[in-house]
Parts: sequence; structure tokens; C-alpha cells
Amino acid sequence: MANPFPAIARRFAPCPDDLRPEGLTQAIGDAIPFVDTAGLRIHTYTQEEVTVQLEAERRVANHIGTIHAAALALLAETASGLVVALNISDESVPVVRTLKVDFQRPASASITATVTLDEETRARLQKRPIGRVDVPVDLVMDDTTVVQATAQWAWLPAERLDLPI
Repeated sequence: MANPFPAIARRFAPCPDDLRPEGLTQAIGDAIPFVDTAGLRIHTYTQEEVTVQLEAERRVANHIGTIHAAALALLAETASGLVVALNISDESVPVVRTLKVDFQRPASASITATVTLDEETRARLQKRPIGRVDVPVDLVMDDTTVVQATAQWAWLPAERLDLPI
């Protein structure tokens, strides 16, 4: 089981800006079916930065009409995991270990999660076959942070995992 995410990034990098999000979202949704189920949309997809958006739709709403806490946590987990996956070797697999989510206010409109990795962190991920990294991510609605999260990701060679086919 190879890490498909760097290949997805390479395949869509030359696409025009207006077509890239649709193709990226479909390709990532093929690799992670729940991305499609949840309605996430990938906008930026580079080793330095990943941006994922979630629209405020009925399918992700809670009992008070705002975006469900689990959907917001999924957005943070997905954005942070994708940037890690883009920086580890093709033979490694990212696995989330912990996710700390601080809900600061209700999310009632489109939410964007942006994750950036500095050069030092990227170099550490790229040169080690196994490791852990904490990845902070802010979820923003109308230029206001509504959720602050930190995901701890581990990565290891795929052959070390006992996964179903």
C-alpha cells in the first residue's frame, strides 16, 4: 500500500487554478471515501500548504443549525493529515494519533481549514521513515477563527501496518 497523495499533487499541479480543486477533490475522495461523503473540497494542495473547505449544508448540521462538531473535527483532521501525507515518503502511511479541538464559536457559514508546514518541519518528515509531528490548524469563517485544533500525526512504513485489503 503506497502513499497516493504525493502522486495526486504531482498530477494536478499543472492544472489551471479554476479546474484544480474539482480534480483534486475527486482524486482525494477516491483515496479517502469519507472526504466525498462529508462534502469537503480541496483548494490548495502543496507540500507547504493545504486548504480544505466545508460548506454549511444540512448534511453537516447539528440540532441548532450550525456545522456539527464532528464535521469541524473532520475538517481539521483532513487538512492536517493531507499536508503530512504530502511530505512523507511514498512508502509511508500517515496515521492520526490525537486530535485536540477547541471550539471557539458556532460555525454557521462556509469554513476553511488552512495548514502550513515550515521548511524545517517538512525536512524532518521527508528524511525520516517513521516519526510523529504535531500539526496546528485553524478553521476560519468570514476571517474569524472558530476552531483551533492540533492533530498529532505519526507516519511509518506501510509494511509495518496490519491493514485489511
